[in-house]
Amino acid sequence: KKMGRGFFNTRKHVQSLIADYQALDSDSNSVFTLDAAAGLTLTLPAVADAGEGWNCEVIVTTVTTSNAYIITEKTASDGNVITSQFLEAETDTADDGPHSAGHTTVTFQGTPTLGDRCKIVHIGGRYFITGVTQDDGGVVLA
Repeated sequence: KKMGRGFFNTRKHVQSLIADYQALDSDSNSVFTLDAAAGLTLTLPAVADAGEGWNCEVIVTTVTTSNAYIITEKTASDGNVITSQFLEAETDTADDGPHSAGHTTVTFQGTPTLGDRCKIVHIGGRYFITGVTQDDGGVVLA
């Protein structure tokens, strides 16, 4: 039996960010594009509000000319609930493949490359972030 076209629609909700943004529980399964040449901060929902399985993808779609793109936990309620692993396409120094078991922010620094990205998933009271950057030292975890 043939199903209606809408049944197979797997499009994601895409939000272009041009200023600081506080992500909401309802933003789960979104793709956030980073579109501010002056940089911005994306604040994740408090883990208690996000719920198990909350997820998003973040993609650099505008190269910054000043400041940086920052992804941060909601520090008013959370502390070091981010666990990250990033791959760097350009490798040659000690900062290749940054990872941290518990931190607060992810910063795409310098002039990130179009397409630098990460996926974020909330599991067990933590945000797990995996991503890739083209640049050596392109991501800093703090």
